[in-house]
Amino acid sequence: MSTLSALSPKLGSSVIDTDIFLISDSTSTNNNKIERSELAKSFNSLTAQNASGISLFESAGLVGLTVSGTNGFVGINDTTPYVSLDVADNTSATNGSGQIRLSTSSVARKIGISITDPSTYYQFAKKPNDTKLYLESSTNGGSTFTNLMAIDLNGNFAIHDSTTSLNRKFLVSGQYSEFQYDGNSIIFDPYNGEIKTNAADETFSLNYNNLGDVRLGNNALYVDNDAVSPKVGVGHTIPAHTLHVSGTVAQVSRFQTNQTNTLLSLRNATNINYFGLSANKTFIGPSATLSINNAIIDTVGNFGLGTTGPQFRLDVATNSPTAYTPASFQSTNVQGTTQIVIAANKDTSLDATANRNSLVTFSRYDAAVNIPKWSIGNLYNDSALGIFDNDCLVFIKNGYFGASPDVMAKLTTAGNFDIDGSYTTNSSYCKGQFIEVYKTSLTGTSNIYIDPFGVNGSSVISSGNFNNDAPFGVSMYNGKLERVKLFTSDTISSNVVFQFYAITPTTTTSNGYNNIDTTGNYANVKCSGTVTMNTNQVAEIVFSSSVSGLFNSGQLLQYRLFKPNFTTLDIPVKISSSIKYTVV
Repeated sequence: MSTLSALSPKLGSSVIDTDIFLISDSTSTNNNKIERSELAKSFNSLTAQNASGISLFESAGLVGLTVSGTNGFVGINDTTPYVSLDVADNTSATNGSGQIRLSTSSVARKIGISITDPSTYYQFAKKPNDTKLYLESSTNGGSTFTNLMAIDLNGNFAIHDSTTSLNRKFLVSGQYSEFQYDGNSIIFDPYNGEIKTNAADETFSLNYNNLGDVRLGNNALYVDNDAVSPKVGVGHTIPAHTLHVSGTVAQVSRFQTNQTNTLLSLRNATNINYFGLSANKTFIGPSATLSINNAIIDTVGNFGLGTTGPQFRLDVATNSPTAYTPASFQSTNVQGTTQIVIAANKDTSLDATANRNSLVTFSRYDAAVNIPKWSIGNLYNDSALGIFDNDCLVFIKNGYFGASPDVMAKLTTAGNFDIDGSYTTNSSYCKGQFIEVYKTSLTGTSNIYIDPFGVNGSSVISSGNFNNDAPFGVSMYNGKLERVKLFTSDTISSNVVFQFYAITPTTTTSNGYNNIDTTGNYANVKCSGTVTMNTNQVAEIVFSSSVSGLFNSGQLLQYRLFKPNFTTLDIPVKISSSIKYTVV
């Protein structure tokens, strides 16, 4: 029978509980034997004999467990572990794939991997009755844990301390989040709904480097992020201009401030202009507030140039003693230029003192542009042009600003109209008021009825008016008897009574003059007066507005002369009368 030490090794696959193992020391001559079951009962620890550590590997030395002798690192399938737990994947195992599985059969327990420092714990854990994986922390030595992050079976990831269901791929709950690089960062503030940088002087950029377009809201703001000419659309997806605003309401934009003065500005390479609202007035121009240099529109629509308080629909003013021309209208075409210039307080070399003139000048092309042709307006005592009235309405040939102006017509403040040329009308008559002077002679002492329009009296018509040849005149127009002069070359011994008759003919009798009675009848007298000619050979009667001297077109007009006792005159008397007509 061979000794125990001479027995051949027995493979692990055929080891049974009743097998006897030999434990031998190479320096000892003693061989001790122990059964496997007894060995298992007495085994409490395994200590390496030297600093090489302990390895439990299969015979090929490929898979097994190693505890290094230097640092106590544990290696699985790795005989030289480099970290505290160094696991090498066993690629030949069908269910290996580098997995580490921790399991428990109790639903009341949780499985976790912890990092301890000595009172602060971090651990990955799966909680009972919960399929999510958590990252937790503890500050009381592991007594209680707070959730930091969680991920569920659908890949939803959350940073929060709740155990509720996850319905977002990425959820951050709590205070704001910050993404930082090299001192710069972007902060997401969910409480205020704000995305910002971490410093006030940091620029917040969207698609700055990749030049992709930017869209905010339902195309509420669209940025065409072009490198050469970027454009911004408000309510517009394809902006065609630097700022393109579109909308479905009448008012597509508003610019508002809490200041009294609100304005927009336009600037080119060298200049800047403004469009704004100051109090209740709108202004356009080079000044950033109400100014006479701006165009002004008030609340009722009055438009002012040169004034901040327009009083009319178009109110043009000048504020400088040398700014004589407040308005100019001109048109330029292939023939040249036509221009209308409105000037006030114009002082020219014609008369240095005539500085209160207001004129409209019409110019046109004539060998040179803007040659003044006519001026119409008011001249103030301009002696160089023959105006000695404080205010005259004038028509000036060659224009007041021309080389040789000439006043062709003027209307004075007294109403006198003076024109150098003739007055012509293509109509059969001219409307207006005219004055004519008529002279009528009384050649006999018996005729007291005189035609106002006649040039000679008649000696064949007897006294009375019941004769077809009675001296009546027929008025062609409405008018008024203004004044009458009586004169004689002889001495008259008594007063003379003058009467003026304006009679509308009737047809109640055959002769048509039945409303003219015999001498002494005052029924139809329009004007009358008594003049003394016994001491004066010339006498004049002026009929004031209080005395009716009016007559109408178609009436019969007649003068009567007699003594106060209605007897005939005893000497010849001549009459000159001034009659004013109104042609309508």
